[in-house]
Amino acid sequence: MKKYTESGIPVIQEHLKHILKERVVDTESHKEVQQYIISQFENRKLENIEGIDDEDLEEYPFENVWNIELDQFKDTTPLGEKTFTNIIISSNSIKTDPHSQSLILSAHYDSKYFEEFSFLGATDSAVPCSMLIDLAHSLEHQIINSNKKIILIFFDGEEAFKHWSDTDSIYGARHLASVLENRVIEHKKTSKSFYELVDCLILIDLIGVSDPKFYQFRKDTEDLFLKLSDIEEKLSLKRLIQPKAGRYFNNRYLTGDIQDDHVPFKKHVKTLHIIPYPFPNTWHTEKDNYSILDFDTIDDILKIFKVFVGSTL
Repeated sequence: MKKYTESGIPVIQEHLKHILKERVVDTESHKEVQQYIISQFENRKLENIEGIDDEDLEEYPFENVWNIELDQFKDTTPLGEKTFTNIIISSNSIKTDPHSQSLILSAHYDSKYFEEFSFLGATDSAVPCSMLIDLAHSLEHQIINSNKKIILIFFDGEEAFKHWSDTDSIYGARHLASVLENRVIEHKKTSKSFYELVDCLILIDLIGVSDPKFYQFRKDTEDLFLKLSDIEEKLSLKRLIQPKAGRYFNNRYLTGDIQDDHVPFKKHVKTLHIIPYPFPNTWHTEKDNYSILDFDTIDDILKIFKVFVGSTL
């Protein structure tokens, strides 16, 4: 467990230097963040990864630890036609084949457009994106020897340009869910749909301030939520994390659902939505910036997720 619980604060802070800026869809700063995320998975060659031994190098047949796929499309918004780009990162393991099961971890990387002020969206969702990058890098040694694939999705266009509606929101998630619905994967003369091979899609959002409270929304992922809760308890008892005001993961259900990028996928796969309730009081305000971030809390949640994902590999 110790290998998953080293502090990730310096790395998260470094990622935020590049991600924590205005990221309104189809702007130059949005493209800069998009390219930064992509760059974090390019040229991740095995020989450059800490902890890799000669035996791993000899057996590993792939040039890069990660595959990068871009789902780019145009859509009409209340502010005119925009170009959106979902970023899909998938792992290469010695022990997987095209029909291996996968775990999807996701967050959105765009920021909401406000005419009145510059919105940075530290919790929404610069921090979650930074966490996913660090989590993936930290677990690479395990990922390359895993029987399971890890897929990271950085969704574009989660935010509404005007007012949240079925057509003005989650542009990237709606498009990608449709694309993947039609994806068939061939292997050894058998065919499987993409969604058949997904254990769960986990979406994280609005993480970064102190004392977030996470609750369950769906029975079909109760086991996964309880596993996160159990990991939190074990790390807390070992003083490897230190929640300031009670538990992060609370074993209670909230009725209804919170609209987010996971919604178009619910009819296809199990989804686990990790979002604090109530939302941070800085939600969709100009105060959602670096100054509100509690890095001890971010580090605690990151450690929980590293142990969680590491235990599935």
